[in-house]
Amino acid sequence: AIDSVEDMDLLFKDIALDQVTVSLVSHYPSNSAILFPMYLALAKRRGIPWDRLKGSIQNDITLEEVVRSGPEYIPPQDCFRIQCDNIEFIRQQVPLWNFMTVNGYNLREFGTSAITESAVALVNAAETLESLQDRGHDPGWLGQRMAFFWSIGNDFFEEVARIRAVRRLWHRIMTYRFNATDSRASWMRCHVQTSGVSLTRQEPMNNVVRASYHALAAVLGGVQSLHVDSFDEAYSVPTEEAALLSLRTQQILQEETGVTQVADPLGGSFYVESLTNEMERRILDEMEEIESKGGYVAAIKNGWIHRKISDYFRQERELVESGRIRVVAQNTYQSQDKLPSINVFRYPRGAAERQKQRLDKLRQTRDNQKVAEALIGLEKSCRDGRNILPLAVQCAENGCSEGEMFAVFKKAFGLWKPPVLW
Repeated sequence: AIDSVEDMDLLFKDIALDQVTVSLVSHYPSNSAILFPMYLALAKRRGIPWDRLKGSIQNDITLEEVVRSGPEYIPPQDCFRIQCDNIEFIRQQVPLWNFMTVNGYNLREFGTSAITESAVALVNAAETLESLQDRGHDPGWLGQRMAFFWSIGNDFFEEVARIRAVRRLWHRIMTYRFNATDSRASWMRCHVQTSGVSLTRQEPMNNVVRASYHALAAVLGGVQSLHVDSFDEAYSVPTEEAALLSLRTQQILQEETGVTQVADPLGGSFYVESLTNEMERRILDEMEEIESKGGYVAAIKNGWIHRKISDYFRQERELVESGRIRVVAQNTYQSQDKLPSINVFRYPRGAAERQKQRLDKLRQTRDNQKVAEALIGLEKSCRDGRNILPLAVQCAENGCSEGEMFAVFKKAFGLWKPPVLW
């Protein structure tokens, strides 16, 4: 658990922050506005200038307002504002940091098609750049540090074509919509994780094959960064053994197959080029549909995106259950064997109790007057429209906990209830 800068210090014990590239998987904009300031406060404590820090956060409204089942949500427009605040502050103060990993992956895993995954992410990215352009920032300058996160499913050639289509679309959006002249700003830099939702509990070693083909499709589509899901993820958090096998899958692909030696190896294939054009057209059509409804934030507020997820998930489930989508060992070529026993990851006993003790000690040793003043300053910044990150960093430096800072967001912005679908 990372509840304060003290936990962040423990997490990075004996690690030189200016000599590694760090991925802080903070998901939500509100979380990013809490955890990343703790990381910055730690760097300041260690005397490391922020302009030497390298890494990335996710910081995506999709994750906070759509892809989770949390008990408390801040309103979408405020979540989007925090997303933009994070970007503005990080781009100015931490120039080597990737301030947003525009998320398609978790939306796809939650229950959407590759088309919706791509369209939502591209509209979100464009809407974000437009908002920051209204604040006076150059989209080309911002685009140099924007990245994307995609899922890769079972349809091999469709996934290759989809990544190629998104790459082309982003280049056109940056070039013609935002007039970006820096080539780096128009690169669709992306991380890909193989599909977890495609993995099955039946005959779990089959998942090694599935994830390997997902990874190959990602490489042929031209990704920069890759994560191969482990075969036991249909059961639990991966064990060390399963994670090592996933790593070896990537290393074999990189070192032994030769597929990384040429850019766009399937370019020129009649089928792949035709499919790329089709995917691009379908993504564009859905982007236009979202923008016609007032943009992505509006699509969240009015329930469009939630209905899209619900309808697609139900349809896919029906296709699997009817056998029209065939899943080996689940609804076709089924084995009569019982589900095998599997080594499931378990958290260390007593972890929660130890963390509570750490929090109690923090509250007893910090300057609680400074904590109260910092939290009041953060709330005022939330209410008056100023960028909240400078105050969030101040809170982190003074030992405010994650729960205390999120309580300020709830008080300043209020709570929002996602649309309920029947």
